[in-house]
Amino acid sequence: MMLLFPEIDRKKTKKKVHDLLGKYRALVRIAGENGSPKVTTAYTFEMKNGSGRFSQKSGQLVDRKDLAEIELIKITNAMNQLDEYDRQLLYDKYMDRNFTTNIAIYMKHHMSESKFYRELDKAMIRFAESYESGKLLMEK
Repeated sequence: MMLLFPEIDRKKTKKKVHDLLGKYRALVRIAGENGSPKVTTAYTFEMKNGSGRFSQKSGQLVDRKDLAEIELIKITNAMNQLDEYDRQLLYDKYMDRNFTTNIAIYMKHHMSESKFYRELDKAMIRFAESYESGKLLMEK
């Protein structure tokens, strides 16, 4: 029987989130300019017009670009379920085009290193809960 709130293996769950979000920049490059999300100043993610075009292709082969777009839509949906604070931390860590260091991120947010990692950990768990209804959550 699957419990609604089983005990989560935080370490394995965070690894899954890290592995997925670590591919974000590559997904954006593969999907191309039109297939990647736009990020607003409130760190809300919006898919650009033209995305979703692959839904008409059912029965045809789905190519790498389409798969990247589909994955970006799933990530976008999960990100938009989070609050702005979590979105901003995850964006700065995994999605900003100007790749930056953890030190630069926690200085930007005016927080200590330990607080940054605690807050990032929480944001990663919340992302795992949001992504496809908890698909990234790993049980103990």
